[in-house]
Amino acid sequence: MSVDSYLELFTTMYGWAFAGIFRDILVDTGIIFLPFLFIIIGTWLRAHEMNAVEGADAAWMVRKMEVEFWTAIFVMAFCFTPVGTSLQNVSLRHTPAATALNPAPATATGTSSDSTYDDAFSSVPQNLALPPWWFSVMGLSAGFNDAVRGGISGGLSGLREVEEFARSAAVEDPTLRAEVQRFYNECYLPGRSRYLENPPSPAAAAALEAYGEGDPDWMGSHAFQADPNLYPALHARAGVPGFALDKAVQDADMDANTAVPDYGRPTCLEWWADPAIGVRAKLVKGVGNLAAMPTSLTEKVALVFSPVAVEKREDGLARLATGRSNPALAPETMLPDDNRRWYQALLGAGPDVAGMAGMVNKALHTQASRFPIIQFATLAQPLILMGIYMFLPLILVFGRYSLQIMFLGALAIFTVKLWAVLWYIAMWIDEHLWIAMYPDAEHLLLNVLHLEFDAALKRSTLNTLLIGLYLGLPLIWSGMMGWASLHVVHGIDAMKHSAITAGMAAGQSGAHIATRFVGGVGHTLRRGR
Repeated sequence: MSVDSYLELFTTMYGWAFAGIFRDILVDTGIIFLPFLFIIIGTWLRAHEMNAVEGADAAWMVRKMEVEFWTAIFVMAFCFTPVGTSLQNVSLRHTPAATALNPAPATATGTSSDSTYDDAFSSVPQNLALPPWWFSVMGLSAGFNDAVRGGISGGLSGLREVEEFARSAAVEDPTLRAEVQRFYNECYLPGRSRYLENPPSPAAAAALEAYGEGDPDWMGSHAFQADPNLYPALHARAGVPGFALDKAVQDADMDANTAVPDYGRPTCLEWWADPAIGVRAKLVKGVGNLAAMPTSLTEKVALVFSPVAVEKREDGLARLATGRSNPALAPETMLPDDNRRWYQALLGAGPDVAGMAGMVNKALHTQASRFPIIQFATLAQPLILMGIYMFLPLILVFGRYSLQIMFLGALAIFTVKLWAVLWYIAMWIDEHLWIAMYPDAEHLLLNVLHLEFDAALKRSTLNTLLIGLYLGLPLIWSGMMGWASLHVVHGIDAMKHSAITAGMAAGQSGAHIATRFVGGVGHTLRRGR
């Protein structure tokens, strides 16, 4: 039997274990027989009250008591008493939804879930006997959920997983952080100063045309790499580990030195773009690659954004890494007479800058609230199910083993179990809305990596919609099931009254026939005399 989360593997077993404790107490104290006593006394009192007003007779009381009594026995046998149906811990399983990041996820069990819950709930019961009705309801709900997920075409690509991983990514290597700081001070700041002081060269203009006006705003600017007067003409101020000393060209001034350094001083272009030891290559490998994670951020991005060119994927990761490295800002390098279009647009924005800041603030707000809300919902669902399971024996006894409790309990389990499918649908809708808002894969990648702040309004909208779907879909579904439960209760009441009425009519008809038969026989005997 499948469940919908790692936590549910354990809360299901504990819920039914606690239900078994309540059931044993009710059995040992004899409380389980009180409903039958209440049925007898209640039916007699009802018949006594109706006799004075509606003329209820003993036949009505017997029929009423018979229906109530056998209904209670049926409900007790199927919903209260555990039989051979066994819920073993190892039979419960959870298989996460397949995504592009993990197309064949491993199936977890209560004894081997590969999660932190294994140690937290190490004493989980291993074998529990369940009443057949609740076992059937759980199996039906699990099968229904699996069928819905399997029927949704397209599946999940894992955009939100990549976004969350990128949001928490960091460059943890202190050596790499120090090298990024050096490159920022020795290459980017001098290159940016030269860029702002002079018109862009034809090569830089072509790079700006290809990569956008915001290209000069980060250390790996393609305009700076293409302009022969910028990164190709600038050198590191001291030796950079990994680069060989070149006394013939770049390090010719070191030829006469007594103490020769171990490493050479590469050009800023070489320092940044070397495929093995360049800053960009190190940033791509070092951002978010935690030892505890089986798949690095670089590998996740490659799987989800395979249509995007490798160079642009690595540019995005390098930009993310430079932001996480947080190089210290030097004194102001923006010149007052800057004629870049994006800078002039910013200066001319006036009051709109406040609105832009407000959008960014709102985007950060929704981003920060999305994760805890979703986390709370997904953790609350298995705990709510545990509460339903553990209280079922009590509510059955206090409800006098009624059919209404039997079917309402089944509807409650089915309703809450389906929440997990609704959250899957919410994630599916969210990903498709995201793709609709960012049809270009490159811009989608930049947005997932939180590198396009001009799209703050879209991100805020998507996060708000996702929160609304996570909370709204279960509310709508639960409300609709509440309507259905009212019809179930009324239908069961009508069925019981129909059975009582039919029984009374049959009894009265039989009594009338018997009376007429006895009367006819007596009349015949009298005439024969």
